[in-house]
Parts: sequence; structure tokens; C-alpha cells
Amino acid sequence: MQTDALQSAAADFIRERHGLGAFVKGLLRDPHAAEDVIQEVWLRLAVEIGRGTPLENQAAWCRGVARNLVRKHWEQQRSAKVVADSCVVDAFLEKVDLAFSEGSDESASARQRALDDCVAGLPGNARRLLLLRYESRVPMEDVAAAMGQTFDAVTKALYRLRRALQECVERKMSEI
Repeated sequence: MQTDALQSAAADFIRERHGLGAFVKGLLRDPHAAEDVIQEVWLRLAVEIGRGTPLENQAAWCRGVARNLVRKHWEQQRSAKVVADSCVVDAFLEKVDLAFSEGSDESASARQRALDDCVAGLPGNARRLLLLRYESRVPMEDVAAAMGQTFDAVTKALYRLRRALQECVERKMSEI
């Protein structure tokens, strides 16, 4: 009997999965986290069906569980205080790189030399931080672990380094 109930619940879940996915993805805006939530909803549904819990409106029950899981996800992320998504930062850097490359070759070379000089003048830990994040493309969480710092500290340090490098490059370019 439980097998039939589980198969019926699975068929209903699959039929409603697209709507549940849209609901969760709209709240989280992170497809990987959303998929984790959807899978957790299915696991909890299977447990409840296995216990013999009657569910009058399975779709509403699943949305309620998903809503609670999303809230839990947000609470866990609240402590991270993410300033900007790393994909946004990477896209911004690519646009800046493209803007520099669209200038004259001489101007781009001068900017690159100025940037190289500015980076060379940084303390060792600052250079290591830049290399890990931008040259090796290490995720922020892993950079924080490698540097023995918190995620927030690394985020702030990178922000300050980018500003300092921008000011340094502008200063050097104005001297040319």
C-alpha cells in the first residue's frame, strides 16, 4: 500500500515539479541552491508518505516546505553578507578589460605597465590575494580559507585593493 502511495506522490511531484521549480528559483535566484531545495522537498515528501501522513493538497504542502527551506537558506546566507556575486564581479572585470583593450595599443600597453608596477608595489599577501582570485580564479570561499580569513574580510580586502590599484594606475597614467 505504501509503495502505491509513494508512486502516486512521485507522479504528482513530477507533474508539479516545474511549478515548484519556478517558485523556488524565483525566490532564490540561484539555480544550484534551488535544485537543492527541490530535492530536499522531495525527500521530505517521501518520508511523510512513508509514515502514512495524509496530504490533501500535495502541491501546497510542497510549496510550504520549500518556503521554509528557502527561509532557512536565507538565514544561513545572511551571515555571509555578500557584497556582489563573483560572477558579476568577473563580468565587470571582463568589461573593464575589454574597454582597456579597445583603446590604442600604446595606451593599453601603458595601462598594463602601470598596473604591473602598481601590483608589484603591493605587499606579498595582497599580491597573493589578487593572484588567487583573479589569475587562478579561485572561488571566494576557497580564497578566504587559503588566506586564513573570513569571507567578509577577503571581500573587503579585494574591494580596497581594486580601488587602490585603480587610483595607482590613474596616478601613473597622469604622469605620462
